[in-house]
Amino acid sequence: MRKYPEIIWRRIWTNLHVSLVPDMVNSAWFSAIHDIVPTNDRLAPIHLTKISSCARCGEPDSIQHTITESMEGRLIWTWTRAKLGMILRMDPRHILPDWPIRPAFQYWSPQRHAALLWIIVHLVYYRLQSNRRLSLKDFMDFLRRAR
Repeated sequence: MRKYPEIIWRRIWTNLHVSLVPDMVNSAWFSAIHDIVPTNDRLAPIHLTKISSCARCGEPDSIQHTITESMEGRLIWTWTRAKLGMILRMDPRHILPDWPIRPAFQYWSPQRHAALLWIIVHLVYYRLQSNRRLSLKDFMDFLRRAR
């Protein structure tokens, strides 16, 4: 809360607790929201790694970078934003890139809200589950199996 005082944390915590996903998936999202995932950005200041940049692309290795920007993450995030845009009937460019880690949104339709949370939570879990290269097709298959 001190690091991001402008964020509406009550809404984020509500979204975290109302998402209808298995505990294991929700636990991964909790870790991402509270920035306790061991990224190089977090490990470098406490001398557990020598560099704070991503080993794959050289950009700063934050949780945001890991989920939405690193390697296939950009393509997967673009596809996910398009799906979220279809659900919301809005231009995907208006969907903020920090929704996966700071979900401070609230929508009037409970069904839409639940659908948004379900997709975002599974995106975070998928991107954090492994260090191997996971493609967009793998992500779409993962979502089909998760239903």
